[in-house]
Amino acid sequence: MAEGFAEGTTLAEKDKPLILIVDDSPTIRMSLKRAVQDEFQSLEAEDGEAAWKLLLAEADIELLITDLTMPHLDGFGLIQRLRENHAARMQNLPVIVVTGADDTAARERAFHAGANDFLTKDSDRIELLARLRAHLKLAQTIRQLEASQRELRAQANTDPLTGLANRRFFDEIAGKELSLMRRQQDYFSVLMIDIDHFKAVNDTYGHPAGDEILKRVAATLSGNLREEDTVARIGGEEFVVCSPATNRLASIVLAERLRKVVESLVIEFDGQRIPVTISLGIALRPLDGDDLQMLLGVADERLYRAKEEGRNRFCVADKTSHGDEGLALDKICPRMDEALAMIRHGNLHRLKPHLPTLLKELVPFLELVNQQSVEAQVDVGQICEIAENLQN
Repeated sequence: MAEGFAEGTTLAEKDKPLILIVDDSPTIRMSLKRAVQDEFQSLEAEDGEAAWKLLLAEADIELLITDLTMPHLDGFGLIQRLRENHAARMQNLPVIVVTGADDTAARERAFHAGANDFLTKDSDRIELLARLRAHLKLAQTIRQLEASQRELRAQANTDPLTGLANRRFFDEIAGKELSLMRRQQDYFSVLMIDIDHFKAVNDTYGHPAGDEILKRVAATLSGNLREEDTVARIGGEEFVVCSPATNRLASIVLAERLRKVVESLVIEFDGQRIPVTISLGIALRPLDGDDLQMLLGVADERLYRAKEEGRNRFCVADKTSHGDEGLALDKICPRMDEALAMIRHGNLHRLKPHLPTLLKELVPFLELVNQQSVEAQVDVGQICEIAENLQN
């Protein structure tokens, strides 16, 4: 590569695109660096392995110039590794190969590996910069198009106010998760959630206050779910959660956690504190059905029952639910803190018939909690001892 090019007007260093120059010859690297220094910041690597480490560490690299014949990892291997990587920035990074003028076979092989362009070692500075500008502009255009496509997909799949999934996207995700749970013969829980007295909030405080509550509740629900759970806004003040591999007890624990964190929210608007609570209805595969729409329907009926029973609570059963035949209405929608208060005060006559089943499910769940969190260790042995005393 020719040296001694006249220097042009330089860009501010921070505004220059970053280019990676890979060659085992320090002379070639220096020549290339000098040729592009007016328009590009440069990083250098003496072989493919060193270049790969820089590509992993520096996400801002926008172009790659590489020789083909190098020790450790040659240019062919470097290009192949780039194109096989899962990251879009690696797959789409423009690669310009420096070869000899008559090395047709090497160029064909490099093209097959994924190179974008070639320069011969006797090319001048003007040609080099023209190629680099063209590939940089093309790469930037591709990134802008991909960003626009992602934004369009996000707009089609999300609720614009809360940023949660919308009903259409929820049905798509939940349908796939439910199919997987069927194949694995595992549980699948659906929670329908409604903000209590939301119309009264809008009427009293105004729609801007209502929008703020929707956003805060949405963020709170989303922040208290596992990565594999999905929450969506499916109506004005209505949300839905799907939770794969979640049995009846775990869904109750989840519902109560969501109820309590929303109840504890401090929401102020125009100097006024607005209390917020939610009601929840729970449906479970396979106990309540094996179809998403059926589960949503059952969860919606139980949500309505929870609201009838006083709101700010969840409902997980009805008179025909498995394992709860003949359960009185005042026992259908208990709040978890009420159940704990009954135990503390010795009022066990309503809970005692269900303790063996409850504890049978609870102990494995608590052991799982111990495995996953060192900050919330539970003495399972002590709980079992208490259970034995309660049953005797």
